[in-house]
Amino acid sequence: MHKIGFTRGKRYSFATHINEMLLPREQAESIEAFRVIVKPGLQTHLHVHTDTEQLYFVVSGRGRGLFLHADGRREEFDMAPEDVIHVPRNTRHQISCAGDVDLIYLCVDGFPKGRPADEPTWDDHYAAVLRLQAQPAKKT
Repeated sequence: MHKIGFTRGKRYSFATHINEMLLPREQAESIEAFRVIVKPGLQTHLHVHTDTEQLYFVVSGRGRGLFLHADGRREEFDMAPEDVIHVPRNTRHQISCAGDVDLIYLCVDGFPKGRPADEPTWDDHYAAVLRLQAQPAKKT
């Protein structure tokens, strides 16, 4: 068993948001959990997970979600406290803070095929995201 306070996770700062790791992937068989903080006026980067599905539980603040589904559908929605949002694998997604206070939500990642071999620890994943964010944006 692992028990940690909801505000006591190791902090990882990105240019777009903050993740506070509550249960790192290396301490579980097929999940990880972290608190996400998106400051007013900011948003997570638009990204996709091919190996992970996610579940969000909104704790505080207001947000706006964008999903670009693998079948071509575009979905936009508001996020409010106590909302639960499922992000399927292969869905490009982005979360924006839509208010004047931080958007805070719990994110649980599930790995249907087990932890990713190329990023077996959260530190590996963090380094990979930082490398990705440093690349210039591609035209689509």
